Amino acid sequence: MNTTLPAKWWSGLVLGLSLSFASAGLESGDRVQLTLRGVPGSERNEVDGEYRVGESGTISLPLLQRKVRAAGLTVEQLARAAETAYRDEGIYTRPAIEVVVVKGKEVENDVVISVGGQVRRAGQFPYRKDMTVIQAIDAAGGRNEFGSRNVLLVRDGKQYCLDFSKLQHKSIRLRPDDSLQIEQKGVVDRWRGEEAAVKPLLGTDG
Repeated sequence: MNTTLPAKWWSGLVLGLSLSFASAGLESGDRVQLTLRGVPGSERNEVDGEYRVGESGTISLPLLQRKVRAAGLTVEQLARAAETAYRDEGIYTRPAIEVVVVKGKEVENDVVISVGGQVRRAGQFPYRKDMTVIQAIDAAGGRNEFGSRNVLLVRDGKQYCLDFSKLQHKSIRLRPDDSLQIEQKGVVDRWRGEEAAVKPLLGTDG
């Protein structure tokens, strides 16, 4: 007796499972791959990468001041929400974003930091105790040829401008859910931050 199922049946089963997975709502701990289209290649590198849905149900994306809600959304809905966020903050006029799930739910205590901008591999990376700014940037492949000395650190809703050329700034210890953004250098690569603003971060606990 031949129990081999027809190829059409298998194709229908695979398609059905794929659609079911894609339509399921995202959860905290899910990892997604985000791809930005509709903008120049150099700008795509600032956003393209792998991101994790945090315990708050949100995702931190490069350049955005506010996190994007992801929990409960399908990947298509998250893509549209990210496009809206970039448009609303005046960063991109017509972004086209694609999102796919690359890894399912992970352990609850998994924490990450986000690195974006002018790095070789933007995305979210596992946080380690006493992790420093330079270690996080190295995890993202380091700065690319367009990276400036200005590194934006976003922490607890506040933004600090660090100077990559200063060892003290590169040695600042990060905290879970911190976000780093490497700015693009201009004709003259000047630091545009202030020592007084950075001073509170130079303590032993960051």
